[in-house]
Amino acid sequence: MALRDFLEYYHHLSCWDALEFFAIDGVGQSLMRRLATVIAVGAAVCSCAAVALIVWHDALARLVGAEAYKTLLQFFLVVVLGGGISLLYQAFNRESDRRVERLKQMELRAAGIQETRQRYLRELVDQYNRAKRARRLLRATALNHELVFADRRVRVMRYDELMQSVLDAQLSLETMVRTMRAEDGVFAAEPELVDSVSAAEGYLRALVTEYEEVMPQATQDEIVLRMLPELAAFLGPYSEADRFRAEFVQPMNAVLAAVERAIAGPSLA
Repeated sequence: MALRDFLEYYHHLSCWDALEFFAIDGVGQSLMRRLATVIAVGAAVCSCAAVALIVWHDALARLVGAEAYKTLLQFFLVVVLGGGISLLYQAFNRESDRRVERLKQMELRAAGIQETRQRYLRELVDQYNRAKRARRLLRATALNHELVFADRRVRVMRYDELMQSVLDAQLSLETMVRTMRAEDGVFAAEPELVDSVSAAEGYLRALVTEYEEVMPQATQDEIVLRMLPELAAFLGPYSEADRFRAEFVQPMNAVLAAVERAIAGPSLA
């Protein structure tokens, strides 16, 4: 009876505690596969041993006694073989659970990346439209009418008011460049994207720098446009605004296209 009690305890320990030890200590997927292989080989060996016990039943019963033979056969069939199969089953179940958990984590990460990309797209569209809106309003409401564009005069109050929007757009793009570089996994497949945002931000920063230099010196209600070369290049006719197109419009269009590609493509690109 003592031997039988020990074997039952061993069976219980093998099925649960041993596998829990491996799982808690995080030995890893590779070790779990090796463990499953060892258990499978052990089960095969035990099966052969059990077959041998059955085939040579009479000889072994005479050699060790009927009770000892019965206990030995029970040990191989119930404890060792049954315990090995139970361990193998649990090992496969645990590995399956780990695969499900890894897949869930990948899906959560993919959803987070897509949400971040969509947030960037909304912010980029907002800042692009804000800068273009400020340009159109500056052309329409901050300039007086002169036949020669460079001779036009800029209404200082309106210039000051609308440049706030340009400043806001510049600061937003500046922050975006920094966060995009920090979140390098979000646009790993579009390495040129951050450079394009930086180029557009740099163009707006030149306008803001000129604004910062001019406003403290503005003592009259109007300023001749030719005294503001960055603003003049910004507000000129679109067909002649080479810098505005090359340094702001084209980079921003490239950025928007890249973000849209990232959203439409694989989530973990």
